[in-house]
Amino acid sequence: MNDLINKLPGQPDVNFRQFAGYIDVDENVDGRSLFYYFVEAEKDPMIQPLTVWLTGGPGCSSVGDGFASVGPFIVTKDVHGLQKNLFSWNKVSNLLFIDSPIGSGWSYSNTSSDYDNGDDATNTILLTFMQKWYEKYPVFKSKTLYLAGSSYAGHFVPNLANALLDDNKQSKQSKFNLKGLALGNPMLRNKLDDLAKFDLFFSREMINNSVYNQIKKECNAIDENNYFFNLKAIWSATCKNLMEQAILVAFKTDATNYFPLKLFDIFRDPCAENEQDLNLGKQKYKGLFTGIEPNCHIDGRVVSQLILNTTKLIWISTWFPRLKSFFNNLFPLQYSVEIKMV
Repeated sequence: MNDLINKLPGQPDVNFRQFAGYIDVDENVDGRSLFYYFVEAEKDPMIQPLTVWLTGGPGCSSVGDGFASVGPFIVTKDVHGLQKNLFSWNKVSNLLFIDSPIGSGWSYSNTSSDYDNGDDATNTILLTFMQKWYEKYPVFKSKTLYLAGSSYAGHFVPNLANALLDDNKQSKQSKFNLKGLALGNPMLRNKLDDLAKFDLFFSREMINNSVYNQIKKECNAIDENNYFFNLKAIWSATCKNLMEQAILVAFKTDATNYFPLKLFDIFRDPCAENEQDLNLGKQKYKGLFTGIEPNCHIDGRVVSQLILNTTKLIWISTWFPRLKSFFNNLFPLQYSVEIKMV
């Protein structure tokens, strides 16, 4: 197959196949494509389910995330190779990473307006991608399908699940065999998401009982319908002050602007400002598994191997809820990674 990857630069020998390429998502427009990275399961790929991974942002690369979380490889400490990920999900499932929306990772469009849209347009394109991807890999259409992701995928994944189920109702052809969702540290509701950070701090003994109990008392978390990105959580002045003080205590710092640098790993130092130092193997922070930013490995050799298009444009987002409608038909799993705040 044209999209078969013989071997990634610096990759160890493996017994499973990998594929990467573009799926055109509009027959009427030339140059509107989503990039994907597909990894077969280590054992019995024709028996194992298919798991689609969508990362958050919105606008982060799912493919890049695959080299830092659930994919088969992680970047070596010297940043010049790959090593096997002992915790890869392809031990029990085929994995499909999709760079979505357009403009994230290596997905692109030759139409500039495609980079200025929201969740509805993104979801329509993802549905088209899934239909066309199954045309390219029809053997996997009958396999059990799971949708998974983290952070803003708390919206991407339920939206896509809803679209697949609607398509099943309308289509006379084979159905999407969707069985469940897995959401890691998902963005769901603004106030509850904000408060969850302090639950994490307390569980890791980063703040004491007194600070934690004051936050729980002063910060009202009733916002059942506040799913939308443009509706920021409104806190009282007392609550805001308590949160700011808790952040200072949790990270032993006198600057609240240090907080965003720790969002993805509360135990590591902030990322290096000098990427060249990372490429030379001079580690600037302690990250998950190897402590290396995976994008540092995506250099010219990898880009040429995968035959990629690249763009640098901005993503604009909106939010919308879907989760509640799935509980009677699917198995939704929400899980927490207890070093992350998003």
